[in-house]
Amino acid sequence: MTQLLLAAALTAAVETLFLAAAYRRDAAFLGLCAAVNVASNLTLNLVLALLPRAALTWLVYPLELAVVAADYSVYALACGRSRRLFLLTLAANVLSYSLGLLIFGHV
Repeated sequence: MTQLLLAAALTAAVETLFLAAAYRRDAAFLGLCAAVNVASNLTLNLVLALLPRAALTWLVYPLELAVVAADYSVYALACGRSRRLFLLTLAANVLSYSLGLLIFGHV
């Protein structure tokens, strides 16, 4: 449980800081980023915990792409759709996923 909460906090911090540096710094957007990332990370990790280990190898990336789509959808509702926002959302997710692999050493 502690690792699950730590992963959510790490994701929220990394992605929110990344989007603050690359996109917007207003409190409303940053609060939205943090909330969206905690929710999407906890949801993803709970789904992954329910799957058989063998399914993780081929399901983790489509599920990560679903997280990118969900995160972007919320941001687009708040800020308007744009290619730049989508690419930044994708980059933020790749960054946090990569750091998670380095820190936790597994999917």
